[in-house]
Amino acid sequence: MRPGIDVIRTRRLSDGTAEVTAGVAVGVETRTVTVRLGPYDGDVDPGGLRNTPVVVLTSEALEPTVRAGAERAGPATVRVVEVGAEDRLGARLLEASQGAEVLALVAHVDAVAEALVVVRALRGRPLPVIPFDDRAAAGRMLEGCWVDLDVAIPSVEGSQREETRRVGMEMGIFSAHHVVEVDPRAGLDDLDLGACTLHDLAAAAAGVLAGRIASGNRHWR
Repeated sequence: MRPGIDVIRTRRLSDGTAEVTAGVAVGVETRTVTVRLGPYDGDVDPGGLRNTPVVVLTSEALEPTVRAGAERAGPATVRVVEVGAEDRLGARLLEASQGAEVLALVAHVDAVAEALVVVRALRGRPLPVIPFDDRAAAGRMLEGCWVDLDVAIPSVEGSQREETRRVGMEMGIFSAHHVVEVDPRAGLDDLDLGACTLHDLAAAAAGVLAGRIASGNRHWR
């Protein structure tokens, strides 16, 4: 599924900064989202991120797992973006997308929901890495997020599968978002899946899905 890319509009402010405005579909209605870019000298592509998959994770230590999954499944070029204290997330995403097919966005758990909305408003494809082995953190991660998401669920068996489904059901993921079951092994260097944490497995699955989306994007561009 490839969401339609509508034009985002850029506005230059009197203080030299810029902001973009975009409509985001929520069911049958459309919400207007404004993303401040801060100082931004370049031209903003009206298509924004143009369906670039953005894997949003809360642990920098999982970035190599996401990267491995995307590079092997795509193969796709990956660039890391970190959420800083300054309000320039939108600008950093747009800048990082130049020359990269997948972005890995590292954010504090309480900043994830806002980041997911920004990604969607900029016409990106937000893919959260949900820590299924930490129910409290998983709930905080998506709290306040109102946009539709692609959620990669690792294809595992036994108790790992049961726990992943249980947490996913408690969070309402299966009813509120587009869930894709993904074989995570490409991101795990042939490790025993049973020895991996659910967070590791989710990161690998998200990376693999991002790589597949990036591969599909090449046929559109």
